[in-house]
Amino acid sequence: MKTFIYITLLTSFGIVTNINAQIQFKKLDSVPEEFMKRYKQEYHDYNPLHVGDLWQYYFDDYVGYVNTRVVADSIINGKKYFKKISYWHDLTPDRSDYISWERNDTLSGCSYMLDFEDIDEDGDTLDELLIDSLELPDYSYYTSYKYSYKLKFGSDPYPGPKNALLKETFWTIIWGDTVLSKRVEYLELFHTEHISDKFGMWVFWEELTAGRYLTGAIINGKIYGTIVDIKENSSKTPSNFILEQNYPNPFNIETRINYFLPEVSKVKIIVYDLLGNELNVLMDNIESSGYHSVYFSANHLSSGIYFYSLITANEIKTKSMALLK
Repeated sequence: MKTFIYITLLTSFGIVTNINAQIQFKKLDSVPEEFMKRYKQEYHDYNPLHVGDLWQYYFDDYVGYVNTRVVADSIINGKKYFKKISYWHDLTPDRSDYISWERNDTLSGCSYMLDFEDIDEDGDTLDELLIDSLELPDYSYYTSYKYSYKLKFGSDPYPGPKNALLKETFWTIIWGDTVLSKRVEYLELFHTEHISDKFGMWVFWEELTAGRYLTGAIINGKIYGTIVDIKENSSKTPSNFILEQNYPNPFNIETRINYFLPEVSKVKIIVYDLLGNELNVLMDNIESSGYHSVYFSANHLSSGIYFYSLITANEIKTKSMALLK
């Protein structure tokens, strides 16, 4: 018999949500004054970086996991950077990995990434770009390159730096440790993160799509929560039709839709407007079982909410997507 322990999370709208996981996060209203004084005198690390670190996140909409791992370090321009990759091992093993070289500045409390893809297009691939500045006061804005890497599929609706709002600082108990957490909103992308001292990002969600929740981690050699084995997890084949959320979402011109068929099926994928009018037929064919992708180009459409449906003889699944031009 499989047993789940539920964790309680505070969403951006103040709604408490329960999901299946192995650990508990708890938001605190306050901590003892002596503890607070002692804590403020300590060094805080909102972006842990040690070779071998691993964070495993559960995606409730994709019904699977994403891993972020620190795999190497290197001295570049006299500064020590750590190579971090994020990869899927649930439904789409051919997804592109996201790679960054990151470092923390202990004096400013800021995190930076090496601009090896020349994201700022200044011709210099050895300069660095700001990721986060979490020692700022609440309701501070800063420019972040955290989500400005060049995508290997689809398109970035807002290429270049993003406007980040450090909206809230609060106390949290995570895996038994009382630490400060920061709520950061990346405004153009409608992304919100909770980032904590010692553990890094532990909740991520988008306004129009599903959330990502930290369920296990290895940080500086210590294991927290439960880590799902990659080989064990990736060997499991879904038995139902799956329609994933388009990515990126919101999108600017082009977006990618992934779906899974458990058997050979006659498939239609159709895009509709808010009134239910059919706009595009992206797929109308007999397809083999397995994982598939289709791209949707919205050059001819105006900004707004649209819907897309996966239609087979036995299933109809529909999701919404946001076009922002």
